[in-house]
Amino acid sequence: MRTPTYSSIRLELTSHCNLACSYCHNSEYSNRDDDMTTAEIIKLIGNLKKEYPINKILLTGGEPLVKSGLLEIVQYINSLGIKVDMVTNGTLLTPEIIRELEEAGLKRIRISIDEIGETSLYRHNENPNELWKIGKMISEISNIEVCIHTVCSMANVKQLEAIYEKVLEIGARRWRVFDIGYQGGATENIEEVKLDTYYSDLIESTKRILMSYLSKNLKKTLDIEINNIFRTIMLDVSEKKITQTELNEMLKQREMLSPCDYVADHQLSIRSNGVATLCQYFHNSIYDFRKFCFDVRKAIQEEEYVVENQLLMKDLPYCSKCKYCLVCNSGCRSRAEFMTGDIKDADPCACYTVSRLHKEIISMLPINTQNAYNALINQKGKDPKYNYADLQCFLRGKGY
Repeated sequence: MRTPTYSSIRLELTSHCNLACSYCHNSEYSNRDDDMTTAEIIKLIGNLKKEYPINKILLTGGEPLVKSGLLEIVQYINSLGIKVDMVTNGTLLTPEIIRELEEAGLKRIRISIDEIGETSLYRHNENPNELWKIGKMISEISNIEVCIHTVCSMANVKQLEAIYEKVLEIGARRWRVFDIGYQGGATENIEEVKLDTYYSDLIESTKRILMSYLSKNLKKTLDIEINNIFRTIMLDVSEKKITQTELNEMLKQREMLSPCDYVADHQLSIRSNGVATLCQYFHNSIYDFRKFCFDVRKAIQEEEYVVENQLLMKDLPYCSKCKYCLVCNSGCRSRAEFMTGDIKDADPCACYTVSRLHKEIISMLPINTQNAYNALINQKGKDPKYNYADLQCFLRGKGY
């Protein structure tokens, strides 16, 4: 088994939420009766800090703002010298709460906003226009950094350019666009979640956004991450000539890493009941901290074997030999398992998007980025396993 060195924790403070989003990936963990108490959460955080070099904790849920001990938790994390970050649906934020959170030590608020308008298709009982005002207010009355989280779907994929402009307008520093995912609430609301041309539209929207972003040189103004397609950090990559021998060595080293190496080795996801999983999309327990009274060392010693936490790239027979292995990292293992039924199979979404990314988007980026990206492509490797027709077939097979 690998020995991870976690530096980041994704911590679900509560399973309760004041909204009921149709696509909620965490619906199976909603409204539980075994959430950790504030005292238990504080004990767990303290013990995690003793065992690992934790430098950031993302507070999430459910909705963190319904947790009665939120301010106490933020203050404690801050007292340990750990950066405190929080994702929220934003509907409960007021000027008073924002000031209290800043005083407690919160550094960043990530507000989930998917649309522009008075109503939201999937986030029931939410007014997106009011949330944009709240995002702007945070920037105006505090030093808390504002990040906007947008879950992309057929409902908003053609609106992304307008959402991007709104993100700039309110002074947000970061914008993260997530794939809608196919589990949790989405499977219960398939009639609402149409995805037939979604991925193609996502590529086209990204191209239009990048034309504006690059022409206006906004990389110091707004950090962007569009899931599996573009990240601002790509613009600053150092160009380096790589020989075939060096490339072969990199591929060899990559085979011995987890396809989900960031979360597997650096970020731990902890559920509201004290159970740790690989990420929010997998529900198999790796550690059960409550079982051992939040003694982290004992819980780690009793680590439970789950395949997603022990997979190595070499265990993926096709992805490890694909020409895009070093730039795609096999896509998402949860998505691959959901679509194909095999956690070790290729991710059809990643296969499609990486092909179009290489052909249509990389050429839009600075020459240093193009050269660095192209240097990591193994020309002797296989083409992606699945094409657009395959992707659509998998989606239809799941009812989308």
